[in-house]
Amino acid sequence: MGMYAGYYQISDTELEHLRQLEEQGLMERAEELSEDENVEICDLDKMWDALHFVLTGDTLSDAADHDPLSEAVCGSDFLAQQLHAGGIPAKRVKEIAQALHEVDFAARLAALQMSDFAAADIYPAIWDRPEEEDDIRAELPAYFADLQAFYDNAAEQGNAVLVMIG
Repeated sequence: MGMYAGYYQISDTELEHLRQLEEQGLMERAEELSEDENVEICDLDKMWDALHFVLTGDTLSDAADHDPLSEAVCGSDFLAQQLHAGGIPAKRVKEIAQALHEVDFAARLAALQMSDFAAADIYPAIWDRPEEEDDIRAELPAYFADLQAFYDNAAEQGNAVLVMIG
């Protein structure tokens, strides 16, 4: 079983409601959101940690507070202790969307070798497979584009974001 990242557009009111829930309730609500056809979702699958590394040069455990690029992947307000659930208020979503447009993702990715991902112990552990490097280098920009479009849409709609990694 792997660690996947899902991003859900919600209202600030819903985010406040989620802050009040115990972890089990939060997980149940995230499951409901994932099944709701009216909720915009971005799925980064297992590449969330790699995206975070390309954007910030850090691992999730070293995520910098108040860095919009880090928050784009990890969230900002943590809602649970055991699972990684982060909320991002609508006002901050707009700042994150702008920051994602200011980054040259292609240049940052080009500056990294697969050995850099391996040395930083970036999830998933696929960085020592040279036969997959071309596929990985093609996948990461596509996931970044999905994340950028998701935040653009959330900002345009005035939505908050729920980040679930687990």
